Amino acid sequence: MTIALSVRQSVQTERIYRWSPTATPVSPLDSQESRPVGSVGDDHDLSHRARAYGEGVVCGNEWPLDGVDLGKITWATSTRAKRRHGRCSYDGDGRATITLTEHTYDRAGFEACKTTIRHELVHAWQYQHRGERAVRTDSGVRVRADGDRTASQRGHSDHTDATASSTRPDADGEFTVDTGHGDSFRAWVDPLELPGRCSTYYERRRADFAYVYECPDCGSWWGKHRLCKSVRQAAHGGVGSTGYRYCIDCEVLLHLRAGDQFLAHGDHDDATIKRFVDGDVCSTANTDLPLVHADELTAATRPG
Repeated sequence: MTIALSVRQSVQTERIYRWSPTATPVSPLDSQESRPVGSVGDDHDLSHRARAYGEGVVCGNEWPLDGVDLGKITWATSTRAKRRHGRCSYDGDGRATITLTEHTYDRAGFEACKTTIRHELVHAWQYQHRGERAVRTDSGVRVRADGDRTASQRGHSDHTDATASSTRPDADGEFTVDTGHGDSFRAWVDPLELPGRCSTYYERRRADFAYVYECPDCGSWWGKHRLCKSVRQAAHGGVGSTGYRYCIDCEVLLHLRAGDQFLAHGDHDDATIKRFVDGDVCSTANTDLPLVHADELTAATRPG
């Protein structure tokens, strides 16, 4: 009941879980091996597959990760996240929620999700052993007996988190377990065949981004999720107050692009830029925006 309530509260605060009446903890008695197992926080197929695989990682013979209290793990799926593959949220008292991203599942398949599951399980292991002393071995990481633990803190660790622990390993390879992507995470990279802090599992697409700017000479393009300074620079082309953005290979100014149309450079305000990317810009006939077709744009060399 405690775990289920935690997931329901997450719906109200972050709105990333699809709550289901079936999202209840699974009793250890339901396991053929009578071992503690986690719960699922929604009815998504990925959540069930992730739990089965994750528990196999901890309890099986293929991967050396153990010491994770699976009974305190909840598995869930985010149907909204687009910029991360997974996340481990710390719910207090050693409990954690591992959330996989539906976007990655749809784009790259479950094989890609397996790496993320192992990644997030390391964060769960870190959280449950935070403050203890551990040492690298040939087969993985061993937690020292009777290690001093710090008080549990609420928080989370994303599979795109850049935070790293400042705790350095001793000469014999022993270190203090902490959350994040520091030494206690790097110790698991080779044993669990992890690529490191973050990974790219699928080819990016223009449709993945709200704003796309492109080099009209070589066709290289960059995507942004928000209307930031670089987007304004590509729209202004040196005309506005933000300056310009150029292709480092071709030395020509970049332009915002939507469909087959580029937005001609000008001192455009944010409303105009948003109207360009959000509106129907299939042709210049049905808009007052200064558009240039991709086949007709002449590349402009960046100023001196």
